[in-house]
Amino acid sequence: MGKVTPINARYDAGFYSDYNPTPPASQSADAEINAAGNNLRNWARYLAKNSAIVKAVLDARVAKGVGEGLRYEPMVRNRKGELLTDLNDKIRKIHADWSERVDVTGELSRKEVEALVWRDWDTVGEVFARRVYRGRDRNRIGYQVQLIKSEMVPYGSFVGDDIRMGIERNDWGEPVRYWVTPYAQTSYLWNWVPPKQEWEAIPAADVCHLRRQEELDATRGVTLFHAVIFRASDIAEYQQSHRRAARATANLFASINRDIGYDKSPETPEQQGVNQAELNLDELQMIDYLREGESVNFHSPQHPNQNAVDFVNQELRQMAAACRVAFSWIAYVFDRAYAAQRTELVHAWEMIAQDQTKFIQDFAKECLYEEPLRMAILEGRLPARLMRQADPDTLYDVRIEAPVMPSIDPLTDRKAAELDQNMGWESRHGNIRRFGREPAQVDAEREQDDFEPAGVQQNLPLEAAPDDGDATDE
Repeated sequence: MGKVTPINARYDAGFYSDYNPTPPASQSADAEINAAGNNLRNWARYLAKNSAIVKAVLDARVAKGVGEGLRYEPMVRNRKGELLTDLNDKIRKIHADWSERVDVTGELSRKEVEALVWRDWDTVGEVFARRVYRGRDRNRIGYQVQLIKSEMVPYGSFVGDDIRMGIERNDWGEPVRYWVTPYAQTSYLWNWVPPKQEWEAIPAADVCHLRRQEELDATRGVTLFHAVIFRASDIAEYQQSHRRAARATANLFASINRDIGYDKSPETPEQQGVNQAELNLDELQMIDYLREGESVNFHSPQHPNQNAVDFVNQELRQMAAACRVAFSWIAYVFDRAYAAQRTELVHAWEMIAQDQTKFIQDFAKECLYEEPLRMAILEGRLPARLMRQADPDTLYDVRIEAPVMPSIDPLTDRKAAELDQNMGWESRHGNIRRFGREPAQVDAEREQDDFEPAGVQQNLPLEAAPDDGDATDE
């Protein structure tokens, strides 16, 4: 009996095999982004403009992420912990006025800025926003936002030893300054010779860098589509090929076949000038010039493939999973059971909710609420009498609401909201926001409305409310 050689435990994936070659050696995130960043960004922008699938993903994510715009509800309290309704109403009014013209050009509203920033964040993986203080004006708050495209902070631009891809950091890796060009290197703002690039060092305290970071040591963000760029391009090419084949199928075309018994005698006067290899069937005609041994063969290409729809849908499912959206949002296929649709919706909305949280924390709250409010306080736009009542620690407290998951069964969702309110798990204003309404607007409308739903004043628990007369007396 031969010697038994024990097999040592190991990670099989860590060793080469004939079927699984060793993958390329990984580099630091910055090294990989610096080498591939421009191509990834160019691919993403190209597909966003020319791929229906990528455009559908972006449209769906913007609609689900910010929708018609985030809702900002000030939550300033006094030192007793009570909400200051008058002060919160004043802050809401000032913020709404400022939201009409948010960017430095004066052309974009806050809702438009939110949608554009989210879209560029998904497309190229990052957006820079500069806080600009333009001085006090009677008609507006002296604070606006300058949106900076990723191209204006170029990859591979090393102005100094501590500057990595346009971002200067200290010894701890904290951003100190952002080195920005006045225009992108691919911009065509000149006639013949591009002007000299004048770098501008912007302090990090004035810049908000919203980026999609997927590795620990990544200085810059990467596009949402980095893992599916080729898949999206291949699907577009595949669909284009089938469209072309379908056009060919719709056109009747044929060829003349010649067998062994083909008659090689000289052409008759009727056959002279006729190309025997091609038939023009654009118009109805009679083919009466065939020789002996010739026959007409009509062609009917077998395209599009009968399995094309299933193939494309399977590819779209993989792409939707990688792009953090639901398959039905981009394919508009709603022919599945309720349980399947509900599961897909809940799972996809968890991804949207994560991105909403990052978008609000890293960009919206800081640049679109706290800074304009701070400037409004410095400019004295809030009544001093109300400000003296406020707890300074709560001046910037705000509840920011993004679009919520839509209802598949509205009645069930409203019963759940009623239970949350009656059990003290949610406020009435919170439930109003859950269904996409503004609490202040609802309260103002109800003051002029004579209708009062049954059970509101009593605030009965859900299980104690009468149910169509079926409840029995104890």
